[in-house]
Amino acid sequence: MNKFINGNLLKMNTEEFLSNIKKAFNEVFSNGNIEKINLMSYLSEKKWLGIKKCGLLLPFLPEKFGGRKNSQFEIQEVLRIAGSYGVPITLRTGIEGALVLQPLLEYGNEEQIEKGLEMIFNGEGGGLAITEPETSGSAIAKEMQSYYEYVDENTVHVKADKYWQGNSQSDFLLIAAKEKKEGKLSKIISLILVPREYITYDVLNSEGLKAVRYAVNHVDAEIPARYIIKLSESKANCLREFQNIFIRSRLQLVGMTHGIMEYIVKNIKKYSKSDIPFVKGELDEIETIYGVSKIMYDYTCDNVDPEKSVSDKLMEANIIKSLATEYTYNAAKTAQKLLGAKGFEAGHPMSNVAIDFRPFTIFEGPNDMLYAEIYDHFSKATAVEKKEGIRINKNSTIYERFISDRRFENISVNNIVNKVDDLISFLKHHTLNEMDQIKKVFVGKILARLFLLIQTESDNLIKFLIRDIRKDILDFEYNS
Repeated sequence: MNKFINGNLLKMNTEEFLSNIKKAFNEVFSNGNIEKINLMSYLSEKKWLGIKKCGLLLPFLPEKFGGRKNSQFEIQEVLRIAGSYGVPITLRTGIEGALVLQPLLEYGNEEQIEKGLEMIFNGEGGGLAITEPETSGSAIAKEMQSYYEYVDENTVHVKADKYWQGNSQSDFLLIAAKEKKEGKLSKIISLILVPREYITYDVLNSEGLKAVRYAVNHVDAEIPARYIIKLSESKANCLREFQNIFIRSRLQLVGMTHGIMEYIVKNIKKYSKSDIPFVKGELDEIETIYGVSKIMYDYTCDNVDPEKSVSDKLMEANIIKSLATEYTYNAAKTAQKLLGAKGFEAGHPMSNVAIDFRPFTIFEGPNDMLYAEIYDHFSKATAVEKKEGIRINKNSTIYERFISDRRFENISVNNIVNKVDDLISFLKHHTLNEMDQIKKVFVGKILARLFLLIQTESDNLIKFLIRDIRKDILDFEYNS
């Protein structure tokens, strides 16, 4: 499989390799090029392929498949570097790397992997097709209607309509579908590698992220049965494995958001006047958000391994995804506001950032839903606790659960929580069993920020996070 890869890229150390990636982006997005202004709207597939051939996706490719040595840091860095050139660029990198390449290598057989790698490294790549027009975000379990049905042992008929797929017009899609037998749909989900010749599409006129080429995709065709990737044959619990794709994607997403934060910080300094006190205050807030982003970025680099399952990190993944996108979107809105009318001028480097980034707060789970899920995972025993026979008493206070939860204890670098009297009072005043669906959202926000708070030693960041936690407490009380 090394035939797709430039061997010299594998011999580079991390510093050399990442410098090479930066050089590839600089050559395309240098001053004077129309691509610099319009991001990827006018970037040809040939130029995108050129960046990929400089190694952009190699950190996502394990060494055994001809890629780089195992390094979560390199994965995060290529996403960060791409993000520092704009939102669509890092999103496309993340789609091809985290949502296509990683699942293909994890679950595909040798033939499927080789075909996919050829289209990814020598062509336009692919996308992951999950959501459907009739159900939108309710994609994975009962609502999924896409199916495949065996015509004979070598052929299946695939019927699928997929919605809002990034890279929808690329060389192939990994399509999620259920097997249909005797007119009934199985509960088990498989992935199908469907080349472009079997797919038709209706282009979506999205408000932003136009360069990611969203569409509604349709498949109603007979294709070779060898393209079916049956998760149930490679893993005991295919739905859990399917979920694992998104847990990993959410954890790695902070590479994308951290790069976008760099893009915001870099550009807002060029176009705003910091000698106005209010503006300076807003710029300082953006810088602080960048510091908070760095906490999450470091967490993923230090605690995620690309070759190990992340199924035990669902709560952490939801924290990273929701806070990284919430804070980055807030920074993008502030930056656009500070630019005044320029913030809405087509072609300005900062004009599209807020509108392009907003879907990040919705895709892969709207943030409010994820905050409620954070609370649910917090209030239940972890897999390790269950194995040890530990049960969570629902009459416990939030504080009692917090100090017993090793997911918080294991990443703590300070003891600041016990020094914040109003926070401790809140945590001790409320029990796990009193939360309705609305309250869960606000407690989930508090827990998410606590997760970051106990990882920072910066007085400025501590002050910022405590301020936001106090706002969440007020929201909780207002909605009680």
